[in-house]
Amino acid sequence: MSPAPVRGRPPRDLEAPRDLARGWYVAERSTRVGRRPRPAVVAGTEVVVWRTGDGAAVVMDRFCPHQGAALELGRVVDGDLRCAFHHWRFDGEGTCVAAPSTRRVPRGTTARVHPSWEGLGYVWTWWGSAVPEYPPPDFPHLGPASPAHRRYRFAFDTNATARRVLENGFDLPHFPVVHGIAGDLRLTWDAEENKHTMGARITTDSIALPAPLDRRPGGLGRLCLHLRSTPSYQVLTFELDDRPVAHELLAVTPVARDRTTMHGWTVVPRSGGLLGSAPVFWAYRLQHWWGTRADLRIYRDAEDTDGSINTPDDEGVLRFRQFHRHWTGRGPR
Repeated sequence: MSPAPVRGRPPRDLEAPRDLARGWYVAERSTRVGRRPRPAVVAGTEVVVWRTGDGAAVVMDRFCPHQGAALELGRVVDGDLRCAFHHWRFDGEGTCVAAPSTRRVPRGTTARVHPSWEGLGYVWTWWGSAVPEYPPPDFPHLGPASPAHRRYRFAFDTNATARRVLENGFDLPHFPVVHGIAGDLRLTWDAEENKHTMGARITTDSIALPAPLDRRPGGLGRLCLHLRSTPSYQVLTFELDDRPVAHELLAVTPVARDRTTMHGWTVVPRSGGLLGSAPVFWAYRLQHWWGTRADLRIYRDAEDTDGSINTPDDEGVLRFRQFHRHWTGRGPR
């Protein structure tokens, strides 16, 4: 699934997302970026993603600064992106290095290039300030040194904001209501490690499955959901009786005012016993799909409120919103 495809006429009616935090966002899947430039939309801005001669991914404004031709109609020539209209060529820094249809290249002609990083199967771009203010995600569970595991990639479109997608994991009261997770759920906060990450643990001493699956006396055991979130992506670990069951990277592409793509990876460790078996992997994957669809159904018709009506149980969401708010608006340039 492409996070933000552009086909035919440019979507000029796109509005920039509300309350967008400065951060790393997915521009495109790595496997979709090849020899041909590919258009996408990030934060209401149309971009084109392409590779230089050495294979480095570039995220550049979609339209040629000369006369506005869509750059995905061009091609990569000798490592530069050549516009289809007048064959002006731009290198990976956005500098115009050739303009064969004119006598000389106008001084200072550039196409805007956005900071980018490629890893974990995606091309990421930094949004909101001239230079990145915190590192891209670290998710070692996909690395070559990680233990044996099963994994899958996911992608869902929603009209929720990027902030609402990311704050959902901190919303303690929605777990029993929307997802049927019964038990005495508790929220505890990690000690702050740095200004761009907040962490929390949601635990219950015993998790029970909905009927008729609740056949194990006393439930499945102690559940812990560990969240480590930046303003633009997060890593989640699910533990059962202190044993990791799954690791998840949740990334977002804020497309427009009321459109976000949420996507990432789920990694399930292979191990002896039932928890490491293939049936449990597929059961977890089905539960993940079902649970996400339940959230998406709520997002579909939800609106942001003024934030004036809250209860003590809303602590997780309110604290994340306060954290997120520090990263919205224009950063240092």
